[in-house]
Amino acid sequence: MSGPLSLKNHVTLNLEQESTLLGSSDTHLFYWAFLGKAAQPGEALISAIDVQDVAITGQGHIDGNGAAVWWPQAVRAHKTQTTGPLPYGPDYPGVPAANGLPRPWLIEFSHVQHGRISGVTATNSPMWTVVVRESSQIRIDHLTIRNPASSRNTDGIDLVSSDHVTMSNLDIATGDDNIAIKSGLTQPGRTTSDINITHSRFGEGHGLSIGSELANGAHHIRISDVSFQNTLSGLRIKSGRDRGGDIGWISAEHLTMDHVRVPLSISDYYAGQPGGTQQTVSMTDPAAPLTSTTPHIHDVTIADLRATNAEIAGVVLGLPEAPIERLTLRNVRLSARKGLQFSHVSGHTHGSTLTVQMSSVLQCGSSPTSADRLRCAGLHQSD
Repeated sequence: MSGPLSLKNHVTLNLEQESTLLGSSDTHLFYWAFLGKAAQPGEALISAIDVQDVAITGQGHIDGNGAAVWWPQAVRAHKTQTTGPLPYGPDYPGVPAANGLPRPWLIEFSHVQHGRISGVTATNSPMWTVVVRESSQIRIDHLTIRNPASSRNTDGIDLVSSDHVTMSNLDIATGDDNIAIKSGLTQPGRTTSDINITHSRFGEGHGLSIGSELANGAHHIRISDVSFQNTLSGLRIKSGRDRGGDIGWISAEHLTMDHVRVPLSISDYYAGQPGGTQQTVSMTDPAAPLTSTTPHIHDVTIADLRATNAEIAGVVLGLPEAPIERLTLRNVRLSARKGLQFSHVSGHTHGSTLTVQMSSVLQCGSSPTSADRLRCAGLHQSD
């Protein structure tokens, strides 16, 4: 059992098989973690801040002891206020009610050059499990994350304003996003870029999200060979008029999804609500003025996606003042109870099919055929 630990330059923390590093239940040893504040030791069980050449390795367990005190506190805080920002003072502005309570993270890499997390099992996290922010040349592989589906805001991996990050052979089941890729709510800041996610599987959770905080943009993200089972969403690119930037050159291929509620969601209408995929939007939504935080989603390719037993096939919702541009769907097979909605998007489909098991909610004008629906959405069907 330990209070918070800090890794210094050129240090590897190795956990041997059958070992467990258990976080203390003494909350006074820790600080609340918040992306709006500079990193400080004590806001995670294991922190690496302003260092280089560090690693966490081995076959052991890292247990954040979240169930002992942190999760019950978060539930109590959430019950006192269910909407609007929570009142934690000027040091924690705009904490959403979905968080329940700011808490420490389990593992944090902040301003790290050349870091690695490999082999360990991370569980019972107080809040977010692995946070990588403003870091470069990071490798995360053969990592297992286990938090109960009921644990509030326990994201698996949060990647914020970082570049040249490789993640592979991940096995993540948790209470919120399996992986979330962000670049901040305010400008200026670092763009998130050159991210690779491969050969991984996601169990319960909210899926793989790019967003919603993308004020500094996200570029060159490649996702391949990932399976999703019983997640709330599959692949999400989500932003909003108050949190957008330049978001593009994203590819996702060889994805399989089963019992995923919404396999595909690309939306500029995210409003910061928990689990939020906006499923409908008015086709007559008026254009708003372009601002520095207007999201611009472009050059997105999704190929060889298979989704079965879905509730809603998905949504692709651009803004009238900033349509989604150059979306390509290639060999996408979606089987769902309800269909797709497109709005303000241009691109192409190739060899893709949609099987609707009940009444469809595919919406795009009043054209009766799927090809015409795609054309009125600005998508062109190749076959």
